[in-house]
Amino acid sequence: MVHYVRLPLEGTTNTRDLGGYSTKEGHSTKWHAFLRSDDLFDLTDKDKRLLEDYGLKTVVDLRSSEELKHRPSPYINHPHVSYYNVSLFENASPLVIDTLPMDALKSMYIEMILSHQDKIKEVLTLIANAKEGAVLFHCAAGKDRTGVISMLILGLVQVPSRDIVSNYEVSFTNLRRSPYFKQRKDNITHLMYSNNSYMEETLEYIRDHYQTIEAYVRSIGCDDELILKIKQRFISKENL
Repeated sequence: MVHYVRLPLEGTTNTRDLGGYSTKEGHSTKWHAFLRSDDLFDLTDKDKRLLEDYGLKTVVDLRSSEELKHRPSPYINHPHVSYYNVSLFENASPLVIDTLPMDALKSMYIEMILSHQDKIKEVLTLIANAKEGAVLFHCAAGKDRTGVISMLILGLVQVPSRDIVSNYEVSFTNLRRSPYFKQRKDNITHLMYSNNSYMEETLEYIRDHYQTIEAYVRSIGCDDELILKIKQRFISKENL
C-alpha cells in the first residue's frame, strides 16, 4: 500500500502520517497507523476517498465547541469512520488566541499537559481502543493541540526527541499555504510558528518532572494495558 509523509489533500495542508520514524530500540513506527492533521472542514470528495483508501477508520477532533460550531467535521455521523470530539483546550477560540503574547506557545504546551490531563487521557484511551485502521487526530491548525498528542504518541514508542521536534517544526512550512493562516495572518502570525524551542522546552519539562513520556502518561492514569495497545498500533507486535 502506498504511503505518504504529507498526504496530498486539497482541503488540508498539514495532514501527515507518523510512520517511518526510527525508535531508540531499533524499530520503526508503522505507516497508516496514526495521522495528524489540521481542520478537515474543507475536505473535497476526492480527499475523503483518498483518506478512506488510506485506511482511515477513526477521527479524534480536538477542537473546542465554538470551533465546531463554525466549522463542523465532515465525519460526524459518517457511515464508515468513527468520529469523536474531545475538546483538549476549550478556550482555544479566535477571541482568546488573538490576545496571546508573542511567547505564549512556550508555556501553552506545558499548561496543556498539566491542566488538561483528564482530556489527554481520554484522547489516548480513544486512540488505544479505536477499531483497526488508521486513526486521525486533529485540531484547527494541526500544530499545537495536535502537536502535544503527537509528541506523547511518538515518545511512548521511544522516538528520539530530535525527531519529535523535527516532526513539530514542519507545521509552519505547511500552514503558510493554508486558508487558516492567510485569513488571520495580520494578527496571529507569531502564533503560527512551530519554533523548535517550543517543543524542546516541553520535552525538557517532562524530563525534569517525570523523567520519561511514558512516566507522564502513567501519572495521568493510563495503565499498562492502554499503553501497550498504543504501542502495538504503532510498532510491530513482535518487536514489543
